[in-house]
Amino acid sequence: MIAPCGLDCSVCIGALREESPCTGCWGPDDTKPEFCSSQCKIATCTIRKTLPGGFCDECPQYPCTETMERENRYTNDYPLSESPMENLAFIRKEGMTAFLDRERTKWSCPSCGGTFCVHTGRCATCGADHTHRQSRKEQL
Repeated sequence: MIAPCGLDCSVCIGALREESPCTGCWGPDDTKPEFCSSQCKIATCTIRKTLPGGFCDECPQYPCTETMERENRYTNDYPLSESPMENLAFIRKEGMTAFLDRERTKWSCPSCGGTFCVHTGRCATCGADHTHRQSRKEQL
């Protein structure tokens, strides 16, 4: 569930909903949030679709305007920070398995073991608020 831009789709509000959860950027459009299915320029990028792995960081134009906008939004606009560009760099250096292990730990609710949402900062299982965790802006 890692998006072409490097976001972990499994911590998205769409993937965490109980009814018809989204299966991520690589999945069918019928379960995706409207932005992802019809407005995301990264998902429809014709250059990215020609790349061997389909990830943005394989592109000679990386980082492009779209990836920078996504980076800025996810590192600054939500209660919990997620850096798509750092994620892709980690995957290239450490591998997908190590990345997924890190993500599981990073987004796991200490109260119940559920997953908390990058968009709301709340656990999808027990509702615990994790917005007290340090945001990226506070880290800098």
